Amino acid sequence: MKYAFPENHGLSAATIDQLVFKEGANPALSNAQFAALEAGVGRGDSLLVVSPTSTGKTQIALWAIAKSLESGCNTVYLVTHRALARQKFDDFGKFLLPTYLSGDSSALVIATGDYVEDADGEVPKEPLGAPLLVATYEKYLAMLSASGVPTDMRRTVIVCDEIQLLGDAHRGQSVEILLTLLRNAGWKQFVGLSAVLQAKDAQSLADWLEVRLVVETTREKQLRYECWTPKGIAVSSSERPEQIDDGVPIPAGVEVRPISVLISLLKEGKPPVPIIVFCMKKQDTYDLAREFLDAAQHAKKGQLSLAFDGLPETTANGFLAGTLECRVASHNADLTEEERRIVEQHLADGKLDVVFATTTLAAGVNFPLGAAVFASWKRWDGDQKLHVPIDSADFHNMAGRVGRMGFDHEHGRVIFFANSEMEIRKARDYLDLGELPVLEPRVTPEKFQQLALQLVASGLTSSRTDLEKLVCTTFSALREQSRNQKGFGLWPEKLTSAVDGLLLDGLLILSSSENLSATPVGKAVGYSGLLPATCMFLLAYLVSTGNTLVQCLPGSKSGGDMPKLAFLLFHACFSSPEFRPVKGSRPTRFLPYPLEKYQLFDPSEFSSDMAEPVWQADIMPVNAAKLSCDWMDGGEIRKLEDALPYLSAGMLLELFRNLCWVMQGLSAIATAASDKRVPNALRPKVLQNAHASLDSLAKLPRVMRRLSLRVSEGLPDEVLWMMSLNLPGSPFRLQRGEILALRASGYSSPEKVMLSSADANSVRGAVFVKAKPTPFAKANWLRDTCRDWKMRQRQRAAERHHKRASKCPRRDLLEQYYAMKGSEFEIAFENVLEFLKVDFEKLDDKTKTGAPDYLLRLKGSPPLVIELKSKEGDKLVDYNKAVEVLAASEVHGHKDTFCVTLCHPGVDPSVPLVIATCGRLSVVESHDLGEALLRLCEGALSEEQIWQWLATPGQALAGDLPFREYG
Repeated sequence: MKYAFPENHGLSAATIDQLVFKEGANPALSNAQFAALEAGVGRGDSLLVVSPTSTGKTQIALWAIAKSLESGCNTVYLVTHRALARQKFDDFGKFLLPTYLSGDSSALVIATGDYVEDADGEVPKEPLGAPLLVATYEKYLAMLSASGVPTDMRRTVIVCDEIQLLGDAHRGQSVEILLTLLRNAGWKQFVGLSAVLQAKDAQSLADWLEVRLVVETTREKQLRYECWTPKGIAVSSSERPEQIDDGVPIPAGVEVRPISVLISLLKEGKPPVPIIVFCMKKQDTYDLAREFLDAAQHAKKGQLSLAFDGLPETTANGFLAGTLECRVASHNADLTEEERRIVEQHLADGKLDVVFATTTLAAGVNFPLGAAVFASWKRWDGDQKLHVPIDSADFHNMAGRVGRMGFDHEHGRVIFFANSEMEIRKARDYLDLGELPVLEPRVTPEKFQQLALQLVASGLTSSRTDLEKLVCTTFSALREQSRNQKGFGLWPEKLTSAVDGLLLDGLLILSSSENLSATPVGKAVGYSGLLPATCMFLLAYLVSTGNTLVQCLPGSKSGGDMPKLAFLLFHACFSSPEFRPVKGSRPTRFLPYPLEKYQLFDPSEFSSDMAEPVWQADIMPVNAAKLSCDWMDGGEIRKLEDALPYLSAGMLLELFRNLCWVMQGLSAIATAASDKRVPNALRPKVLQNAHASLDSLAKLPRVMRRLSLRVSEGLPDEVLWMMSLNLPGSPFRLQRGEILALRASGYSSPEKVMLSSADANSVRGAVFVKAKPTPFAKANWLRDTCRDWKMRQRQRAAERHHKRASKCPRRDLLEQYYAMKGSEFEIAFENVLEFLKVDFEKLDDKTKTGAPDYLLRLKGSPPLVIELKSKEGDKLVDYNKAVEVLAASEVHGHKDTFCVTLCHPGVDPSVPLVIATCGRLSVVESHDLGEALLRLCEGALSEEQIWQWLATPGQALAGDLPFREYG
């Protein structure tokens, strides 16, 4: 440890006061922290910091962030997993938001594959412009691909946690492409962090990034590695990494197996608790926990924890309820996020002695672990069809979670086992603490199509020459050139072939002057993160079955067949190259292995309309689609687990998340593909000269988004609206189970939920029987919230927009827009349009009976007919009022013009899905349109983008607004 700062460290007084650990009045810096300060992290210099786990690298990142925020720069903190993104987001909200961000919740944003929101829970207008953005690598890449890399990033600070992810077999290419984009665009400061890079790899990566390398191999708290064998224990230590002591005797009475060693550790005078037992299989986390509880004969066995009360029953929490009181837990991918948080909180609070975990607990999360026992160190390899040792990087990253700074343990212990001679020879690799695997290049010709599309769509390259130059100077290219000169020589040819394929599919176009650019659909694919092959597969499916899919939509006189529509779309997504191997290519997402056990559903009646008519050859997509439909129809997670052997809640929820991700991407692609403003030459090949297909395709994007939202929440359509009652800052939140219970009791509409009758009170009380502090309090909250929920939404939007418009010369227009009703609202609306210089014509001049209100002419787009529907109090615009504009537009000469009903304050939740089938109407609530108009005023949105947003059938929501495009 160092107890003084290096000279010229660059940290401000505020940072020293708030973000530096101290012992007494002196700073307490790890060697890695001191070295990073010497190298200039506090002065704004760019670094790659390589030091063991638990040497304070997160604090180094915090200093760079603080410096950035003090300088008025934008900061991006990139992480590997969404759970880690949430943890860092919450940490920054606690440590940085009140001070460095002046309490401005909109300044702190999180972006993962699940959501993009600020610290208030609102969708930010420009996440890439947030002062502090916490994002997963893939999500940040997707946002840059959609918006284009800003022309000037010299006021952006980039922090890359666990940067060795660029060597990951599945995710490495995306990380490297992102780093390539950033490297070429420039930055103000770059800080890369890793615990498991070889010295040679670290130097090569630092050279490629053109940053200074800081390597520190010492730990403030040492680790003792023990390999237990039948012949004795082989020991090495991070304090003396070059020395391995063989033949250390095994303690008397202790067997060379995990449970026996675990019990012996707990019997020590000062046991190194909590102890993590790493397992390579999820089932082992349960089996070993049971074995341990039986062997330890816990006195508390039989008592059930109340920690999971209020959560839906699952196999995992049923097991954990019986182990937590014994200070024992399991932690794996079977658990839902809520269940994981409960286990992790117990661990952080010192309520657990032993956790049996897979690698889910080793992803950068900081816990007070005293020892790690590896029950196994071999993992199943599906390609080789055998168990293979995990690589040294994984092993040491997991082992490094013990003996962390800031906790009481003097040192950490890492114990693993080897029984055969072959295992003993391999296990000694883990005792060689300087031996780490080589950083493998992950940019390969197999994915050149996706790579080329991302680079062109981002605006970073605009010619074949520039593209080749950029790709052939990636980190992977430099590695390939040094290792395989002959293979590297084929890269230009393979890149040319990939570009030719994108040109043929209509995702890229080439001008006569040899300039490359992405078509609108090409840009949408870049934003989605989907493989180009997935895009073409799904677009071809939508074109071939468009009429059938549209016929499933409900209308005013028909209930439609939404279950069929959902199944067909879900099955198509799960059958795409994103999930299934196609022509030798590897999928990017995986379906849970239990789905291949046996068939859950016979889709024979749909087979002619399915993406894979010969569905019997692969039942996994069928089962996945069936389970997804059951979940969004309100199925209990515990019953879905029982559908197939070994199926778990964690597997299912990951499946649903992946489906939502593909459906959202497909919605954006379909929106771009159905835009009739796009010239025929800029459309994908499957849609050229296919005007009839465009009409069908245009009716599907908002339906797909709604289905995605239903899967995300696990709710039937008629009660989906209830989730919007969970406004940020509310004293209560409606849970999925409560919403389904209200529905089962016949209370699914706003009109019924807000009733004050004795029956309604009785139903709400029964639904909230376990609510805290009392069922009565939550029941009253629901009733009152439902009554004025749309008014509260509008009020909250008004407050947020008023704050954002602080420098606008006509803030009074915004106030009038939200405050007025009836004819006064029309005047306010007209004044806003005039101020924004949006061209419009007033059609209803009070002399034409039944004329719609306005004809809106947004730049570069066909006109829109706009009808304003203003309601008093808690009244919502119903179906009949919403569709009046259609007949009015036809009578007054606009029968082919797209229509919009502006609902003030809101529209009945049953309306949006029903109106999609007409193909010529959307509804938008006043606060959502207010967000769009304010972004137009701020220059963050164009009139052309607003037109596309409004001219898509269904409900136009602020969350669907595109982000700013950078030139």
